[in-house]
Amino acid sequence: MRWSRRDALRAVATATGFAVIGGIVNLLERTGLAKYPIVRRPYAKLSGILRPPGALPERDFVAACIRCYLCQDACEPGAIQFYTESDGKLYHTPYVDPAKNGCTLCNKCGPVCPTGALLPFADKSDVDMGSVELIPDLCLSFKAKRIRHEQELLMQLGKDPTESSAQHERRGPCGECYMFCPLRNRAITLIPGSFLAPVVHTEHCVGCGMCEDICRTVVRGEPAIRVIRTRRRDSAEAAA
Repeated sequence: MRWSRRDALRAVATATGFAVIGGIVNLLERTGLAKYPIVRRPYAKLSGILRPPGALPERDFVAACIRCYLCQDACEPGAIQFYTESDGKLYHTPYVDPAKNGCTLCNKCGPVCPTGALLPFADKSDVDMGSVELIPDLCLSFKAKRIRHEQELLMQLGKDPTESSAQHERRGPCGECYMFCPLRNRAITLIPGSFLAPVVHTEHCVGCGMCEDICRTVVRGEPAIRVIRTRRRDSAEAAA
């Protein structure tokens, strides 16, 4: 197939256009001028590691893992990442980064692990990856609840209710963390009649990161709910 001069010029113009757009987007993100900047929060090295579901206690896990990458191959949502040589003793061991993809608890990684570093689980509630914390001041539902309360107070005082000019405060209720939680109604419940405002029950949360994953997508910035990379089992062993 021979290209005409017009086809060649069109291809060059298209490639140039994509390059210009990419450069503009990169510039906006680096200068903070993007309307919805993406907050990339890297994992702390050597501490607060979020291992895949079914992982042995950290010391035993590192000793048993042979860095075969089979768990990553089996991971349906692509949640499992691997440390590199620059991470020292953690090199080529798996972890989950909710900033990229949360773990759906599909239970596919444990059965393929040849050494038992990852174990399959009988029930999702048996998983112990970590826990989560909720920051109400960043939560859209709590913001909507607060704004509604302020407007009701103004009306009771005989004043006209104000309307927020901030776009993120006009987004209204959310509730996506509840909908995406594999253990909803146990790990996360909603306050009745309160704009889908979530309540986290840490005793039931397994730390899969699905709530942080969707929260980052919705708010397009610093999430209101995020994983704490400390397992209940490791905390209990440290206390003992």
